[in-house]
Amino acid sequence: MNIGIAGPIEVYSLKEHLNNLSDDDLTLGLGGTAINTLIDGFIKAGHNVIVFTLDRRVKEKYILQGDNLKIIFGYFRTSTKLKMLDFDRNEYKQIAQFIKEEENNIDIVNAHWSYEFAIGTILSDVPHLITFRDHAQTILRVVKRPYLITRLLMNTWVKSKAKNVMFNSPVLKERIGLEGFIIPNPIKDTYITTSRKFPKDKNIFYICFIANSSYYLKNPINALKAFSIFQKKNDIRAELHFIGNEYSPESKIAQIAKNNNWDKNVIFKGDIKFEQMMEALDFYDLLLHTSREESFGNTLIEAMAKGIPVIGGVKSGAVPWVLDNGEAGCLVDVEDVNNIAEALACILSNPLYYEQLSSSGINNLKNRFSQKSICSLYVDIYNKIINTYK
Repeated sequence: MNIGIAGPIEVYSLKEHLNNLSDDDLTLGLGGTAINTLIDGFIKAGHNVIVFTLDRRVKEKYILQGDNLKIIFGYFRTSTKLKMLDFDRNEYKQIAQFIKEEENNIDIVNAHWSYEFAIGTILSDVPHLITFRDHAQTILRVVKRPYLITRLLMNTWVKSKAKNVMFNSPVLKERIGLEGFIIPNPIKDTYITTSRKFPKDKNIFYICFIANSSYYLKNPINALKAFSIFQKKNDIRAELHFIGNEYSPESKIAQIAKNNNWDKNVIFKGDIKFEQMMEALDFYDLLLHTSREESFGNTLIEAMAKGIPVIGGVKSGAVPWVLDNGEAGCLVDVEDVNNIAEALACILSNPLYYEQLSSSGINNLKNRFSQKSICSLYVDIYNKIINTYK
């Protein structure tokens, strides 16, 4: 099959499928971990993929090519003020144009997220599937930035015009209120390891908190408070490491931790590229995920893939669903810092529970989130959609 993908990607994660890359090429992309995994899975299954995407540094159309992968870049503006005025017109017009130029080389286009990539895909008038990956109303309610009003209106247009839609969790489908398919995000099969034994010989446990923002939804403040309480009430030695692009030693969160004396044994690591992060996870013993809201939660499956027990929110959107309703992770009230602290102590002092969570997490991934099976489900749906256009 010839599959078109419209969405943010990361060249570095797809480098094995591309030829003649420069050092600058390897830095291109806006992210999109789940999309990179899908593309990689499609190619490994024998499909051809053309990606329609954007980057801040690409001022005009730019193409990278491999045997079964072609990536077409357009320009992504960084000024939200300009994009508010035209509803990302420059971005979605480029996507639509790129798709029309490749129309004879693709069977279907799958756009990810319900904004500029989805609008461009719908305007191109080709067989399409729109994968929703967040809930625009929730984001606007919590973050309250003017540009997000524009995003909400774009999302509303996409909801009214999309012919085929998909969601990465039942929670997101319910909140968006459209009929469509549900397929979760995948994890590369090569990342899935074996379950862990309790690290009884360690002098210190290493806990990680991973997020790409520090705003209210990710809830890092309660993670800091809970870890501080945990240390005061227990003799268990541990460090909490914050990983992500807003968690550098100079970040606002780091300063808040210092000002409130929450920084004992807390390390702010800053941003780490995805591939390097997956390697770094081998070092950690536990994932603390205090997010208040997730439409899915890639960090959860990335940690489980390494056999790392996970703490997540019992009311945090799709988190309980991803963690198999507590069978594959420890569910807590992320608003109750004492509850979080108790969970930390319980897991790090109970070898049987630790090993149970590790084993259940691995099985959960193999049964529900493996790259090969998720990509196969996508292809089945692509075929159903293509057949309706014949």
